[in-house]
Amino acid sequence: MSDPAAPADSLSDSAVTLAEGAPRTARAVALVAWVLGLGASLVYLMTTPTIGPDALFLFVDASVALVYGAVTGALLARRRHPVAWLLAVAAIGGGMAAFGGAYRGAVAVWGWPPLPSVEAWFSWAWVPGTIALFVVVPWLLRDRALGPWARTGLTLGVITTLALTGQRLLFPMSDPRGLLALAIGVGLLTAVAVAWRARHESAERDRVALGWLTLGVTAMSLSFVPLLWYAIPPWTMAVTHLVCQVLFSGAILVVVLRQQLWGIDLAVSRALVAGILVFLLVGAYAVAVLGVQQAVGDEQASQVAAAVVVVLAAPFLRQWAGSRVSALVYGDALQPHRAVTRLGAGFASEDERELLDVLVAQVASSLRLQSVTLRVGDVDVASYGVPSTNSLDLPVVHRGQETGRLVVTVPPGEWLGTRTVKAVEELGDLLAAGLALTLALREADAARERLTTARLQERKVIRRELHDGLGPWLAGLRLGIQGVRNALRTDPDLAESLLVSLSSELDQRIEDVRVLSHSLLPPAIEQLGLGPALQEMAARWQQNGMDVTLRCGSLPRLEMPVASAAYAIASEAVTNAAKHSGADACTIVVSADEGTLRVVCTDDGRGIARHAREGVGLRAMMERASELGGQVVMSGYGARGTRVEATLPLVSRTADPLASGQPQPQAPPQQQRAETPEGVS
Repeated sequence: MSDPAAPADSLSDSAVTLAEGAPRTARAVALVAWVLGLGASLVYLMTTPTIGPDALFLFVDASVALVYGAVTGALLARRRHPVAWLLAVAAIGGGMAAFGGAYRGAVAVWGWPPLPSVEAWFSWAWVPGTIALFVVVPWLLRDRALGPWARTGLTLGVITTLALTGQRLLFPMSDPRGLLALAIGVGLLTAVAVAWRARHESAERDRVALGWLTLGVTAMSLSFVPLLWYAIPPWTMAVTHLVCQVLFSGAILVVVLRQQLWGIDLAVSRALVAGILVFLLVGAYAVAVLGVQQAVGDEQASQVAAAVVVVLAAPFLRQWAGSRVSALVYGDALQPHRAVTRLGAGFASEDERELLDVLVAQVASSLRLQSVTLRVGDVDVASYGVPSTNSLDLPVVHRGQETGRLVVTVPPGEWLGTRTVKAVEELGDLLAAGLALTLALREADAARERLTTARLQERKVIRRELHDGLGPWLAGLRLGIQGVRNALRTDPDLAESLLVSLSSELDQRIEDVRVLSHSLLPPAIEQLGLGPALQEMAARWQQNGMDVTLRCGSLPRLEMPVASAAYAIASEAVTNAAKHSGADACTIVVSADEGTLRVVCTDDGRGIARHAREGVGLRAMMERASELGGQVVMSGYGARGTRVEATLPLVSRTADPLASGQPQPQAPPQQQRAETPEGVS
């Protein structure tokens, strides 16, 4: 069973395709409504008005024309949606009703020619638009097709509107209380349906918008209650209608703008501000005219006093209306302490890796922005909303270093005021802290992954040495010992010769194990430092027939991660030269300057084949360097000899994503090399 007001989170397959706007028609509707409304107000004020029910109702109708004329002009210009047309009916109907009442007064006071059809507008022209506002329009404020229950409610609202319009037009002297009771009941039913939607909406902004619509529909429905009991003064209905019309027009705009229905994302808040401002100024003018005229009895003096009141009140009323509408349509007003509180709550996000998304969303909602985008380099690390054309690009600075850029946009038609710019700048420090925290977490994850990979490679090396080297040799040793045992009684000389051979082989294997352990972390590094450890390594290679020359200048005291990485890279480079390039000699140069340790290994081997594949050893060198924020560069492709150069920071650290402009390193940085030799380990 379909609900009467299903959430409009996404467009359904059966949704109606909406036509583009009708800007000319929208301007015409707004112009006609405003001319009728303003003309009616001026005519009435010039015909020696008196305070009474008719004056109040005329003022209500004129306000409807002005407010809904502005709203219709904003909506109809962008989408020819039924809601926009119904608002147009309300605007023009209100203007016609106001003008009909004013014309009737002009006939009585100035002797204008009677026009019964025009004068009758005052009694019926307001009905179709006003009734449709709260029994038809709420069902159509959605971006998906209507369900069965919603279609039923819409049909009931249309029937009620047509019935009341026909009664007022065809039988103006009949008792309308039965149909009015029906309209009130249908309106309250519509309010319940909208409240159901508000309760079941998933997005908070949709719930807030539909909550305002529920309030507006309820107020509009109850404003007709005084017509059911004649004992209630008629002016109470006029006053309640006056308040409800402004509230309801604001509620409609809140729903349209917050849900961005039908693709309308223009900031039409100014239309509502203009309507309310005119409503307030006309009201101030009318009150001033009536008040001064009742006090002094001078019509000319009352009009002059009213003009002075309007001039003095205009800027204050504009500021008041603008602040109230901005808070209503776009959420919280621009309050720095509240914005800081929202951003501070974002740091309590359950998943710290979603922190940036939470922060930019909080900035957008707190400052009423159309979109917020946080960039590091050319990468958008977090964004919220759909950008408009009017943008502001500010640097995000953390500890004196620019870590990214913050790009914000306001709703189309709005502008970036100095208060908004200042607020964005003030919130930049919190965003910078969140950005630094997030990037540090991402880099920590990447460094942890690289460290795990390096450890896995070292374990593979140890496993290979144990499985392919020491394991088979121990098996051979067992066979040799068995041979010695067999020859011990029959041929002692052979047994002794076998023992000598096994002893020599055992010494060699002991040396191999020592070399393996030293290649991982030689004791000399901890005891004496990098230079002596490299000298010891060079001496071992000299004993094995590889001419290794070491040139090591004066080095500062190195941190263990830096010294260990430099030793491992040099050891791997010499091993590659001996095993794969056929080199007879190798030179290692170690130097330190300007906060960088440089290790260069050159050999006289065959060089590197251009289409060679990368081996385990070369990847291990690159990973060790990148873990500290350094790099390894290999050259010698197609030429004789190979050159391996490693640069490491003297202070151990992980690669800084802020310096490189990369927000989320997923793998060790790509080193400056093309191909590596076939089989390089």
